[in-house]
Amino acid sequence: MTAPRAGLPDPRKSRAVLVGVSEYATLEELPGVANNIEALNRAMTDPELWGLPEEHCVALLNPESPDEVMEAVHQAASEATDALLFYYAGHGLLDNRFELYLAMPGSDNERLYRSVRYDDIRREVVGTALSCYGKVVLLDCCYSGRALGGMGGSVDDLADQARVDGTYVMTATAETRKALAPPGERYTAFTGTLVDKLTRGLPDGPELLDMETLFHHMKADLQARHFPVPQQRSRNDGAAITLVRNRWSAGRTTVERSTPSARVLPQPPAGFEAFLRRRPSDVYAEVQTLRAHEQDEIAEQLLVACAVLRPDQEVAAIVGLLRRSGATADVVKVLMAVSRRPPDEVLRILDALYDTELSGEAALLLHEAGHGSVRDAAALAHLLQDGGRAGELVRLLDAALDSAQASSSLIDLVNALWVAGLREEVDSLIGRTVTRLPAPAVLALADELRSVGREGAAFGLYAASAEAMVSRPPDVVAQLCHAMAEAGRPADGDKVAKAVIDSTTESGDFLAIALAFWETGQEQHAERVLTRAAKVLRNDAVIALVAELRVHGHDDAAHRFCSRAMLNRSAQSIQEIIAELREEGWPVLAKNLLDEVTAQASVATVAELLALCTAADRQRVLSLAGERGQHEVAELLKRLAPAQPALAREFTDRITAKVETRTELVPVVIEGLGPRHKEQLLERIIENNGGSGLVTVLNALPASEAKYLMFLIVRAGQAKFLSVVSSLPGRDPHRFLRDQPVERLPSLIKVLLTIPDGSRYTDAVLAELAAPERGFPAITRELSTLFDENETMVGKLMLSKTLAGRSSSDLKSFVQALRIENRPKVLAATADWVKEHYEEVGATDGILRRIGLPEYASRRSLFGKRTKR
Repeated sequence: MTAPRAGLPDPRKSRAVLVGVSEYATLEELPGVANNIEALNRAMTDPELWGLPEEHCVALLNPESPDEVMEAVHQAASEATDALLFYYAGHGLLDNRFELYLAMPGSDNERLYRSVRYDDIRREVVGTALSCYGKVVLLDCCYSGRALGGMGGSVDDLADQARVDGTYVMTATAETRKALAPPGERYTAFTGTLVDKLTRGLPDGPELLDMETLFHHMKADLQARHFPVPQQRSRNDGAAITLVRNRWSAGRTTVERSTPSARVLPQPPAGFEAFLRRRPSDVYAEVQTLRAHEQDEIAEQLLVACAVLRPDQEVAAIVGLLRRSGATADVVKVLMAVSRRPPDEVLRILDALYDTELSGEAALLLHEAGHGSVRDAAALAHLLQDGGRAGELVRLLDAALDSAQASSSLIDLVNALWVAGLREEVDSLIGRTVTRLPAPAVLALADELRSVGREGAAFGLYAASAEAMVSRPPDVVAQLCHAMAEAGRPADGDKVAKAVIDSTTESGDFLAIALAFWETGQEQHAERVLTRAAKVLRNDAVIALVAELRVHGHDDAAHRFCSRAMLNRSAQSIQEIIAELREEGWPVLAKNLLDEVTAQASVATVAELLALCTAADRQRVLSLAGERGQHEVAELLKRLAPAQPALAREFTDRITAKVETRTELVPVVIEGLGPRHKEQLLERIIENNGGSGLVTVLNALPASEAKYLMFLIVRAGQAKFLSVVSSLPGRDPHRFLRDQPVERLPSLIKVLLTIPDGSRYTDAVLAELAAPERGFPAITRELSTLFDENETMVGKLMLSKTLAGRSSSDLKSFVQALRIENRPKVLAATADWVKEHYEEVGATDGILRRIGLPEYASRRSLFGKRTKR
């Protein structure tokens, strides 16, 4: 499907259906409608205008049934491949859903079934005429504005079809107003004006009359006669559809047009007519004389008469004389009077002012002309445009804009400029309103533009002044945002919606705007409303809005809203809302929301909530909190440990019971804990898990933490240790026992020695600690620690591992290291070990002296009495 093509539609490929009802069984008769049908039929078939063959233009006056109309429309829509026109004149009726019905002779408000439903017409025009380039609907009936939404895209199941290129609708009234059929007139008001423009043509109009040009000329005429103004809507160049030639431009006007009434201009005071031909200096001298004799009114009349009646050069001369005389007030009076002259004369005087180097006065004249009638301003703008005088055109239109805003006639100015053919200038002017006018005035202009079908321009203004939309009712805002989206302007709709939502603060207002958005199918905006309400409403208002949402059947939305509200609040507020929800009789909602808060709220909030909630809720929160991410679990435990140790232990039990399924949890959790709380956590892990679970944890931990856990496992007793050993590959715990800090050795060795086969593990641990490659300084420090802590038994075992198999040279080096480190207890133990080890060779004293321990010769050994073999 393509957009309307340039040029007049081919009459052979086009169709028209004209329907009129002038006689009714119960409704008021409309005699002018019969003339409407006759005149339009004649215009559409006139070869000088369009030239539809008679068989292609079906005229139905007072059809017997709705079926007769629908059959004609269906046939025309099926056959048309270039243009399709549907026209209806008669009574319009509305049902209880405000849908428009076109009344047939037997119709009334009680018998709508005897009417043609407009949506059925639209379905045929949009859905059946798929091969048609341009589709036009003209409705001359009450409430006809109800049709405007459908052809431009509605929210029902035909929304997609309604977005077909090349549709245009013009209606006699807005959707809530009645059309006018003036008594005694030959035609109804709307159709009479349409027939006039079609048959007479438009002066200075284009060769082919497009629908938008027709509309603006019709609107100007109807408005001037104080009749209801028409409305229009179009979709994708629908306004550019042409149906007839402009008879006026073709020079074939067949009906005389009434000439505009002559412009009435001020005249000179009686007896002063001669001054219209006197020199400017004489005129101003006379004005001064009159003022000197206190005849100010006559003086001003004379000055104004010269301004409006004398030729252009003479007016420029008067202005120049006044400026040289310093008579600024008189300059303004003259230029104000000049601005009321016909536009072509104003242009000549403007040129004369420039020619005499009075550019400042020329600018003032443009300003005054802009503050005159909108028709004169538009006509002068047209002349400036034709002359390529863009700068002066902008100054004139800016002045006209200021004046129109002050006099509430903005749309009159726009329409006058449109009629004058200044379409691009209209768009430019509309764009400048945003920066030059207060927001309420911009919105008023947007409303008017939308009412005449200039939706694109209107939407831009609404978006630019979105903050002012807060004063509009919610349903109006929602419908506007929907229309913007349907017209391909979703960003404008988003801006308006955001401004309105961000300004809302009360529960009732949030409900109203959310319902309006849901009603128009705009879920995304309704969700924004809920998000905003969740942030700003008090706790009691949150409960109130939840209740209202549920009353209106939006239970899921109530759930989402309350969840967002709680996530934005303190633990105290969360607990209050949960309690209130239960009090209202919504325990399931309260439970689900508590779950969501536990899973999504900040860790700090969850920690505070645990201290506030009931015992039953606390168990649920602890359980669900343990399912959160590893870092969040770690942070929660870190917060609970110092402040709520009992809760910390309970939480630890919950998370440690799942270590086999969440092995990644333990390393992260213990990382942020202090030594005491770390030990408590690991002890709970040991207590709550068997051997396989503990092996899983050992493998998941960093080496240092794994060794610490193994130390605690050993300390927990042989049963726990052996269960771990049995679950290890090769039943070998050595990699977790090795390289333990010396302070752990006493407890570790003592427990290992009580375990079956424990001496093997002990020997391996001590052998690594005493390995020569570690160097004597490191070994002596650890030995000294053991002896200083009175862990003599473990110290002797390690010392034996250190000294066994060493040469006398090694022993001497070892002693030297002890003396350097000043380790007297270890020196004494070393001497005892030598006495015990070398007694059998009878050289103990000599060895002690040789290795540097002479002071210990001939002493008893700490290792026991010497024995002889």
